[in-house]
Amino acid sequence: MTKMPAVPTLCDVNVLLALVTDRHASHAAAVRWLDGVPVGGAMICRIAQAGLLRLLNNPAVMREDVLDTDACWGLWHQLLEDERIRFTPTEPPGLDAVFERFTRGRAFTPRLWTDAYLAAYAQTSRLMLVTFDHGFRQFDSLTCHVIEFGRPP
Repeated sequence: MTKMPAVPTLCDVNVLLALVTDRHASHAAAVRWLDGVPVGGAMICRIAQAGLLRLLNNPAVMREDVLDTDACWGLWHQLLEDERIRFTPTEPPGLDAVFERFTRGRAFTPRLWTDAYLAAYAQTSRLMLVTFDHGFRQFDSLTCHVIEFGRPP
């Protein structure tokens, strides 16, 4: 199996959801990616945490696998038991300026604000953003790894 470089990563919400949901179409690809991550190499920031919990608790997303709030927190704590995953709730210095730069002059899209925040967080923390979403490539100077569906990382 191909190992990812030992560059610390920031996880997008779509990667987190795929990791914890074995019926997710991208679950196997997310697990293959995580298999190549060293101890402490996968970071989760507050907005990604909130996004994951929101999706797990949303019946429109999870259908018959929807979780109540207690189960969401249980799954969150289980995720953090993995030594490769680290929660980083503190925002890095300089985040606001990059976040503003990534959003100024852009037209509204449903994911603009969250995606720009994650991109700014990754950039100011010197992390590689890992995602399934090719749309992150719109953010200049962002180091991004897009996991290709069905392919090893």
